[in-house]
Amino acid sequence: MKPDRTYGPLLSQKQIPSRPSVLSWVTGFLFCLVGFLFGLVAFPWMTAGGQVVINEFSASNAFTIADPDYDDYADWLELYNAGEQAVNLNGYCVTDDVDSPLKWQIRTDTVILPGGYLIIWADDKNTGLHASYKISADGEELALFSPSLELLDSVSFTTQVADVSFGRAPDGGADWAYFTEPTPGRANSTKRYADIVFHVPEFSVSGGLYSGPVTVQLGSGFGGVIRYTTDGSEPSDISQQYTSPLTFNGTTILRARIFKPGMVPGPVITHSYFIGENSAGAKLPVVSLSTHPDNFWDPVTGIYTQDFKPEWEVPVNIELFENNGMDRASFNQRAGVKINGLYSWQLPQKMLGVYFRNSYGPGNLDYRVIPQRERNSYKTFALRASGSDWSYTLFRDVLAQHATLYNMDIDIMGFKPAIVFVNGEYLGIHNIREKVDADYIESSYGMLPGSFDLVENQDYPEAGDLLEYGVLRELLDKDLSVTANYQAVLELMDIENYTDMVITEMACRNTSINHNVMAWKPKEGGKWRWVLMDLDRGFFDAGDRFISWYLGQRQLLLNEMWRNQSYREFFARRLCSHLFTTFNPERMEDLVSEHESAIESEIPRHIQRWDGATSSYGDAIPSEVYWRNEVGNLRNFVRERPPSLLADLQNYGFPGIASLVLAAWPEEGGTIRLNGMKTAGAFSYGPCLLETEIQISARERPGYDFGGWYEVPPERIIPPGQAPPSLYFQTDS
Repeated sequence: MKPDRTYGPLLSQKQIPSRPSVLSWVTGFLFCLVGFLFGLVAFPWMTAGGQVVINEFSASNAFTIADPDYDDYADWLELYNAGEQAVNLNGYCVTDDVDSPLKWQIRTDTVILPGGYLIIWADDKNTGLHASYKISADGEELALFSPSLELLDSVSFTTQVADVSFGRAPDGGADWAYFTEPTPGRANSTKRYADIVFHVPEFSVSGGLYSGPVTVQLGSGFGGVIRYTTDGSEPSDISQQYTSPLTFNGTTILRARIFKPGMVPGPVITHSYFIGENSAGAKLPVVSLSTHPDNFWDPVTGIYTQDFKPEWEVPVNIELFENNGMDRASFNQRAGVKINGLYSWQLPQKMLGVYFRNSYGPGNLDYRVIPQRERNSYKTFALRASGSDWSYTLFRDVLAQHATLYNMDIDIMGFKPAIVFVNGEYLGIHNIREKVDADYIESSYGMLPGSFDLVENQDYPEAGDLLEYGVLRELLDKDLSVTANYQAVLELMDIENYTDMVITEMACRNTSINHNVMAWKPKEGGKWRWVLMDLDRGFFDAGDRFISWYLGQRQLLLNEMWRNQSYREFFARRLCSHLFTTFNPERMEDLVSEHESAIESEIPRHIQRWDGATSSYGDAIPSEVYWRNEVGNLRNFVRERPPSLLADLQNYGFPGIASLVLAAWPEEGGTIRLNGMKTAGAFSYGPCLLETEIQISARERPGYDFGGWYEVPPERIIPPGQAPPSLYFQTDS
């Protein structure tokens, strides 16, 4: 029988960590085919007789080798044929539990030649040469069984570390060793180590924000030699040896680890010392990324230097200093970073995705990064450079997201402005942002993996599948002017959540719609809800892009919903309510000022950092005067948009608009609600629809009693017939 696959000696070259590739593995596979052609003459196909052993494995493959089937860095183990005959491994079992030999079995003819290697991916996929389990980096066992369930080989091991393999030395031998240069698919011939150092050096002073020089002492109760770097790279055995206290007069990244002869060096500990960085009074949080400089700046392997979007991820150490008086980092953890953004990667200042994976350390960050959200765990977040708004104000998107926190039950991408440094080099203002993925839903709602669907732009399942969304899509394709069809849709959609999402897009005049619509739903019960995505192309030209334009955006589903008269009336009423409350011009102007104030002290330095930078996607902000003018344009927009948007309703059979004033007296006496929504303050005014019923309610505060409603007589300071109706309620203290 001709085997499905044959594996002879594989020849490959270890990939550089900063730009991994599957080329070496593919090259090795071509060599294995050559081995098959020549081996056909010399060796008969055998089902037994060879001495196949577990030869090497990695329980934490961060950058060593990419699986060519799934382009993923999964755990792997290597089998080696130390015998003199070829072996067909069909029916052999490789397990991580010696008491369960059938946990995973090779089910195809797979021949391994004498001196040949076979890589098995331990990635829980259970297909082909992909096992049904992952290898625990905390330690466990691996075992190889024959088709008759005879134990052929096994190995037990303790804690493993990223990109350090454990293998036989030499191939097929009785002794095992650690390899900092793993050799999947080739001989275990690189430098070997008998053990691993797990101890870390002690720092006398933690990283932080300092006004003057800092002196740091390093120590090791474990013994050995401490070596350190200050350029962001990880210390190696040729790095500077620590012998005496270190004094830093300027911003410095200190990375250190312990070395002992014959042992894999210990974990790298990183502390960032920012000296005098806040001299201008800036109070934004500080994010410090530390990594080998080549990972960012090398012309070939650097993620910041390419004229295309690099897909590879580089290892970093990340620290967050909240800049709120704390004397140390709020978190200090290893992670991976890659360039994000569908189009915004073209900007000179990049959006960076931060990924917490088991291959770096803890697989998540346990810290409440985003203040607006009740979320304390993250597998990833973004350091966003404001996308399309990079050339204007740097806060358009977060302004829109912030606005919805008032009166809306809508899922947003939380935010926090910060400044970012890479190896102590200033990269300017970024917004720490949530990423909308499976972890977002799991962490926000306590959902279990696989228990929900998260659908992007109607056709891509970010999590789960499209089956339930297909049911919704079928209903939407029916004639929704038929009441029964419309009611069936309401059973599947959180209609207030959906409508608030659409209203936000309209109120902000966002034009980046077709690739920015995300909806999710539990697989069992519940209704579809929408997550508010990027709005950095909003807040331009208040007199443009009204309802008809949004009806034409297929991803929004509004054209389907608009066929039902009941929904149109619901939409108009809710739009009117939000424009008077949530997007009230006075309230929105206050939010503009709040976000302006948050970053204005940092703007001069940010402008200086990116001075003159240009790209096809946008140019750098040229001056502080220009930035102030753009912020002023935002203020003009939030004043002009509500009446313009409400006036457009007349094109759909709704009456005109009038002005409404609501006031509480005294101001501290109570609050007012319009159609159940909180007004912008004790004194609110704005547009409302004529001939449309509205509900106004008041609630007194403790110490006050509701005294009743009063209508303020109009003053003839504007033409008759246009005087705004005014209501206020009085409380008695």
